[in-house]
Amino acid sequence: MESVEELVARIAALCSEHGATVGAVESLTSGAVAGALGRGEDASDWFRGAVVAYQTATKESVLGLAPGTDPCSASCAAQLAVAGRGLLRAAVCVSVTGVGGPEPADGHPAGGVHVGLATAAGVVTSTHRFDGPPAEVVQRSTHAAVSALCDALADPLHGDDPLHGDDPLHGADPLHGDEGSRIRIEEIRPSDAGEVLTVQRAAFVSEAQIYGSADTSPLTQTLDQLTAELAHAQGWVARRDGRLVGAVRTREADGVLLIGRIAIAPDVQGEGIGRRLLLAAERGSRAAEAELFTGSLSEANIRLYRACGYVETERVDQGDGTAQVFMRKPLTGSP
Repeated sequence: MESVEELVARIAALCSEHGATVGAVESLTSGAVAGALGRGEDASDWFRGAVVAYQTATKESVLGLAPGTDPCSASCAAQLAVAGRGLLRAAVCVSVTGVGGPEPADGHPAGGVHVGLATAAGVVTSTHRFDGPPAEVVQRSTHAAVSALCDALADPLHGDDPLHGDDPLHGADPLHGDEGSRIRIEEIRPSDAGEVLTVQRAAFVSEAQIYGSADTSPLTQTLDQLTAELAHAQGWVARRDGRLVGAVRTREADGVLLIGRIAIAPDVQGEGIGRRLLLAAERGSRAAEAELFTGSLSEANIRLYRACGYVETERVDQGDGTAQVFMRKPLTGSP
């Protein structure tokens, strides 16, 4: 079995060969993966960095882990890898979470470890059970994470390049995608109403849970109402392999692009689709600036919008302890 040092040497060579970058999100390893990668040859050229998120609260606030997710699960590893890849803007991101021991935790055995790996092709996870004291579990978990990175860089998924593919980090056209792209951004049409409503309702369930109320227009809007709206609306949809997985509606007023109803299917959230829809909306407008809003408890939304260049301009108190947060962004290239 190759040592961690040997695996990192291979990662350095493969990154140099492919022009790839890597990142890491760590829980129980607490920086051990980052330390190993940072010692690699020319690491400053290919190692984007790492996030150490030990406590669940940190995973949720920094990386947008869905509340209620078991922190020692494959689902958690997958979400962390996808979020880390976007945050670090890495071609490949590995995550590792689990129970280091020496005792079981929350019904999980000591040494139960989950590794996530996110690339442009998607996310995969692997589950391990490592025996031994905590220090040995951390050591073996670090090896598993580094090995997963190395395998991803060495194996281009039988000819489909997972490092670049349909990836906004590598310059794919956000409006049309590139040849062979799995994601297509298209102008919204009235015939999209049924699919848009399905995605909208699924996406806003988590928002309803955050605010403790399902009495919100994205969830109560009917198909007839949405069809009528799309007859005159502007906006964009994202399709993955033909399936509609995201939508945004826009309109312009007094030189401002008003962006609303951003909805991403829950199973593809964290894959950069929201960013691409926002960019498509911005590029498709001649307005001088763009404005959107979200709720003050929607922390993941606020982080996304800030990362896309939006700055908070106003908070409107809703009288229930929450507020509507309005954010704006100047649009370059406007007349």
